[in-house]
Parts: sequence; C-alpha cells; structure tokens
Amino acid sequence: MKTNKASILQPFYIASDDPPSKREILKASLKLFVHRGLSETNIRLIGKTAGYSNPALFKFFKSKDALALYLYERCYLRLFEAVDSAIQSDKSFEVNLRAILAEFYKIMDEDLEAYLFIMDYLREFWPRLPEAIRKKTIIQLIYNLFGQGLREGKLAKEMSPRIRVAAFIGFLNQFAKMLYFKEVQGNSSQWANEVEAVVIKMIAK
Repeated sequence: MKTNKASILQPFYIASDDPPSKREILKASLKLFVHRGLSETNIRLIGKTAGYSNPALFKFFKSKDALALYLYERCYLRLFEAVDSAIQSDKSFEVNLRAILAEFYKIMDEDLEAYLFIMDYLREFWPRLPEAIRKKTIIQLIYNLFGQGLREGKLAKEMSPRIRVAAFIGFLNQFAKMLYFKEVQGNSSQWANEVEAVVIKMIAK
C-alpha cells in the first residue's frame, strides 16, 4: 500500500500519464542513484523509499538496471529537447548562447539531481540507449553553436571547437556539483551573469 503522498509539482522526468506508483518509484530511484550510486542502490531500498512493495516496482520494470536506463533516457531527452529548442537559426551567436545557458539553468533549478544523473552516468548509459536517441547529442548542438560563433567572427579560429565544447560542458557540470554540495549558494539562475562571463572568457580565445 502507498505510504507517502505524490507532490503536486512533478519533476520533468515524470510523464502526465504515469500512474502514482510509477511516479514515486522514479523519484525515489533518481534520488538514491544520485545520493548513493547505482551499485549501492537495490530494489528493496527503492521500494522502501518510494513507499511501495517490490512487486509494484516489477510491474513497471524488469530490474533495477532497466529502471535506471529508462530514467536516464527520459532525463537526457528532456535536456536535449530544451537545448535544441533554444537555438534559433535567425538569431545571433550571442543570443543563442544565452538561450542555451538559460535552458541549462532551468533544468538545474527544476531538478538538480536529474541534471547530475544525466552527466554523471553518461558513460554508463549512453552506449545502451536506442540508436535513434544517440543521434540526438547535446554535444553536437553546442558544437554547431560554436561553429556559428566562428562564422560570425565572434570566436577566434585558433581554438578547436571540440575543446570549446569540452570546456563549456565541463564548467557547467562542475558548477552543478558545487550547487549540489552548497559550495555555491542559491540556484543557478542567480549566477547567470557570472556564469556567462566565465563561459565567454573560456570560449572566446
């Protein structure tokens, strides 16, 4: 029997047609995967945290591994779609860069644990995602953006676009971790001006 109440505002990885039990299982799983790690999280603990028995979990997922992969796909697609929608072909490089950063802030502020789950488990889950999903890469979107910056003369040609992408993603990931551990106070959007200034310094050389 259900032992805890679902929140009114659901995380972005929850679908509107997910039944209450599935919603709580997904939320509990994500929190445990980020806090404890995949190897330290088992089905029994997920069920206990979600407030459901093990059979309720197996109604939706064959295993913990299947649950984690499903959750990862949902989270990754949400971030990809947010970044993809931010880029407009009729906008300048600077406008598109700010729009992409705004989407990263939004995801972090909506659910920082989900963002960290995407980034921390990319190496493990990416090769196992369906091919159609693996064609939708956030890396390529950002690479294309920096290509626009080069064409517009906003970025120097001396630095490799791939290195710029690595610097951009790496900085945002470390920023998210510092938010998570309260080494940076508040939410990500509060630091938008400082983050943008650092990003520009990193990629403009």
